[in-house]
This record gives sequence, C-alpha cells and structure tokens, in this order.
Amino acid sequence: MLFALVNSTKTAASPGLSGVCPLCERRVNARCGEINIWHWAHRKNEDCDSWYEPETAWHQNWKLVFGKEHCEQVITKDNVRHIADIFTNNQVVIELQNSPIQIKVVRKREDFYGERMLWIINGEEFKHNFSIIEIRPEDEYDEFDDALFEEIGDEMVDRTTGEIFPNTRKPKELVFSWNWPRKTWMDVQMPVFIDFGCANLYRVMEGMGAREGKLKKVNKEDFLKKYGGNIELLPTLINGE
Repeated sequence: MLFALVNSTKTAASPGLSGVCPLCERRVNARCGEINIWHWAHRKNEDCDSWYEPETAWHQNWKLVFGKEHCEQVITKDNVRHIADIFTNNQVVIELQNSPIQIKVVRKREDFYGERMLWIINGEEFKHNFSIIEIRPEDEYDEFDDALFEEIGDEMVDRTTGEIFPNTRKPKELVFSWNWPRKTWMDVQMPVFIDFGCANLYRVMEGMGAREGKLKKVNKEDFLKKYGGNIELLPTLINGE
C-alpha cells in the first residue's frame, strides 16, 4: 500500500510515520528500507484486503502516473469493500496484476467491479516465452508485390518509378504464440492489456491464457490520454526510466 491516511490526508510512506488504513481503518506503519519500495504495512504484517499482492516498482509507477487521488481507491458494493489499484477520472477501474492469479480471484474481481474495469498485466516475467508476429489477413487479395512496392503509411511507392498510389491494404494483424501460458486467465471477461515495458501496451483480442491468439497494439501515450494519466510521467512506464 503506497498511501495511508495521516491526519485524514492521503499520504505517502515516509520514515517514522504512522497512519490509518483507508480500508480497515486500523493503524499502519511506514516501511522505508533501502531495498523494498517505501510502503505502508499493517502492524501484524497482514493486509486486510484478500486481493492484495506485494507492491513492485511496476505497480508504483502505474499508480503514480494516475496520481494519488486516483490510485488505491476504496470501492464499496453490497457492503463489501476493496481497494482498486486505479480508479480513473472517467470511473474505470484498472487492476494491476504482476504475479500469477487464481481463476476464482479473476472471476471475483470482475464480478465485484463490473463492466467498467480492465486489467493491466506485467509481462516482464513471461516475455521471453511470448512471441508477437505481424501477418496479413488471410482473406485479403494483395495487389501490391513487396518486391516492387514500399508501404509508407497510407501510401504505396513504386520502387522502380517512384510513383505513389493509395495504400488499399488492410492493416496487418498481430498474433502471438505463448509457451507455458497462464491458463488461469482463459475465462477472463474484461479487457486485458499486457505491459512488456515498451512504449506500447498489447490488448489481447483473442486467446488470453492460451498458446495462440490475437493482439492489438495500443500506444501508452494514447492510453493515458484516454484514461486520464499524466503524460509527463510516461517515461516511468517505459523500461522504468
């Protein structure tokens, strides 16, 4: 937990501070060591939210990009309370998942937060087992020979004459091959974006948790613009810069 209430104010952990957990309202202490991320911890070293996972720098960067007013928000439904990782200014819940997760927990979170939620998964640990390939749609008749024409955005250029034509090709499709996929995600209902630490996210369009599927590339800057993140902090989401 990055923030606790200190004198009723949402406050980041700092050496010597004690605060109150916004969910259970019990006392928490600031843990500010040299190795782990500075955070708040319950005095019995137990978290009150059963959906909690240990914070990483990846979690922290995504949360801080959305600002403390939009991260770690308490959501109440049917007298049950949980802390959403991010609750955007257009009221979308973004759940950040770094470690493997049980299928029943995926279902419970989606049932609780409803349709206005999405997942961002840290793909750093499995990116070496995850291959992304660009292919042409199988049903496309391609009038342009790659040996004769160069594709430049919305235009095709004749390599021999330099003549320019409108590019009538359909966009290439992104497909993936995933060795040892995380099968517990196979029944996920809400949108899933995988973060490999580059300038783009990859939304899984088909096959989440399977060995093969389809992706859509989403520029992180466009994602932040859509959901209200701080564009100036974008570099922190790209290889931890």
